Amino acid sequence: MQRLATTATVLVTCALLAACASGGSSMKPQEVSTASLPAEASAAAQSETPLGRAILKAVNDFRATKGVDALASDAILQRAASVHAADMQLRGFFGHHNPDGQGPRERLLTLDPDFNGRVSENIQVVEGQSYASMSDQALAETLVDKWAKSPSHRKNMQAAEMTKSGIGIARSGNRIIAVQVFSGP
Repeated sequence: MQRLATTATVLVTCALLAACASGGSSMKPQEVSTASLPAEASAAAQSETPLGRAILKAVNDFRATKGVDALASDAILQRAASVHAADMQLRGFFGHHNPDGQGPRERLLTLDPDFNGRVSENIQVVEGQSYASMSDQALAETLVDKWAKSPSHRKNMQAAEMTKSGIGIARSGNRIIAVQVFSGP
């Protein structure tokens, strides 16, 4: 009986690892707190940056080429994106879910408990002197071009049902993290 339980545990573990390796949904706790955002990241988050404004312009320029209306900047989405960028920088992880299991929806629910719309998120990290020395406009165009080459990121950028956005930036030396949160009805 003990051997059967051990075998079952190993099989479940292998299945979970295979799902992660094959791009399956990320594993997160069943119960995720929406009571608060990570305190240190909340304190460190920049509300708005010149690079963030340049990214929004570049994404809206991209949307225009697809015949899609421009995204409006939204303060709640801005805060969620900014805290997530700062959190990734401070805690040294990269992903849509933080180590506490909070994803884009949970971050928005923390800020607006009545939020019930659609949400998606693009994240990206670039590192190196060549990126750090770029102007905000050039870096924004580079980041948006990288997102445009990825089917899932491109889908988020050109989704007509997404009408609002917030962009968070975290910088440390030559490392730049960009987070764009999209929302719609």
